[in-house]
Amino acid sequence: MNTLISVLVITIFLIANGLIIKKFHKKQDSFEEYAVGGRSFPWILSLFGFLGAFYVGSLYTGSIGYSSSFGVYAQFSAVYAVGTTLTMYIMARPVWKWGKEYNLETNADYAELRYDSKPFGLFIGITTFLFWVPWLIIEMQTLGYLVSAATYGAVPFNLGLFIISAFVLIYSFLGGMRAGTIGDLFQGIFFTFVGSATIIYLLYKVYGGVTPMFEMMAEQLPDHLIINEKFGLWAWSSAIITGTFGGMMNPGIFNRLYMSDSVKSAKKAALVVPIIGSIFVILVMWLALGGSLLDGYPKDPQEGGFWIAKTYGGPVVLGLMGIFALSASMSTISAMSTTSSIIIGKHFTSQKLSRDQKLKYSKLFTLAIGLLCMAIATMDLPMVTTITLYVYECLVQVAPALLLGMYWKRANKYGAAVGTITGMVIVLLKEPFPWLITWANGVSAGLLGLAVNLILFVTISLVTPKPSHVNELFNVLDTRATTRNGKKTASVS
Repeated sequence: MNTLISVLVITIFLIANGLIIKKFHKKQDSFEEYAVGGRSFPWILSLFGFLGAFYVGSLYTGSIGYSSSFGVYAQFSAVYAVGTTLTMYIMARPVWKWGKEYNLETNADYAELRYDSKPFGLFIGITTFLFWVPWLIIEMQTLGYLVSAATYGAVPFNLGLFIISAFVLIYSFLGGMRAGTIGDLFQGIFFTFVGSATIIYLLYKVYGGVTPMFEMMAEQLPDHLIINEKFGLWAWSSAIITGTFGGMMNPGIFNRLYMSDSVKSAKKAALVVPIIGSIFVILVMWLALGGSLLDGYPKDPQEGGFWIAKTYGGPVVLGLMGIFALSASMSTISAMSTTSSIIIGKHFTSQKLSRDQKLKYSKLFTLAIGLLCMAIATMDLPMVTTITLYVYECLVQVAPALLLGMYWKRANKYGAAVGTITGMVIVLLKEPFPWLITWANGVSAGLLGLAVNLILFVTISLVTPKPSHVNELFNVLDTRATTRNGKKTASVS
């Protein structure tokens, strides 16, 4: 009976999700519509589009396990979520205005325009795609685990992975970014607002509230409430800094900024996203923080969230926990599969193809990339998890070129290329050559690479010729008029 209830809860959610996406479906008759939703999304859709691209379903498995095992150290993800506010906010105006003026649809478009270099644009497109796509595999594996756990094992891992992943890929293929973002809205409401209420309920049910939980931790497991010597403050700080900037360098964030209907909408969404996200992440982390002190808590800490939901909430709460995790994973999979297909379809097919032909190829790549990742996700590949540890550390290496290029005219392609490549090489060589970072007292390879990257980027840009095209680009930023749904409005600086 418990299994039937959980399966019913999840089934109702999926049906409602599909009906809402169908209700707001719009024919995908242009590349711009498929890639960036016609640049027509109000701030509320942009808000949940950002949430979908940034917050992942593994929060309910890996992050919960990390919190119960390592305490407040694991909450660096909630801290850097706040830091993303500033990063996304300073990106909003130049990315949106250049996107509108020059019809940008990918991060590769932005890099090519800013540095007047097609090779550098392609480099940014392919490297960020390669460093980002392992998360797509991880999220699909998370789906299989989530469905199995939430249905008491009645639905096998591979079957759950296939059903939910296929559902997401189909609506992404048919509806592009618009379908994904409508799905993000529905899914986001569930995993933030309904999810937060459920997590608060469980905190009181399990511990008697937040204060009693921290009192219990202080008495029985005080080391979990400090950043102890096992990790060190530098390691914690490195994770926060690389997450703050690296998280905003994933290709999906650029598409989300392009999709907004104005600079104002993009900025408003950028301000609200980290507030909602960080509160929710903290609540989930707190639920697991004292888990290891509970009788019967699973040996595999990644199972902790579902064990708490099942033990203290019963089948309905277990089903809801499954929905919250599914919502986060589905949003991420939709954003990743569609964005990746757009990058490949636009930049790595023949330039002789028309935009209508590139649209057809991009839609097919949505399915092809998704199906390939589904196949990989069914395999036992521990190296995929290891690769994800490199994701933010490598993605953050594009931050100096992409972020400073928005405000510093002197930045040029030579400094951008040398700095970015050097930073990535340092990160990728940290395993075969650990001496590169062991001297740094806990500072991560990502942060060390970022420091070297920044120094090279600035120095080389200063000693090589200033790019001649940037005055035109920055004149666009100085223009005070933007467009909202085809109508001129006042720009927000």
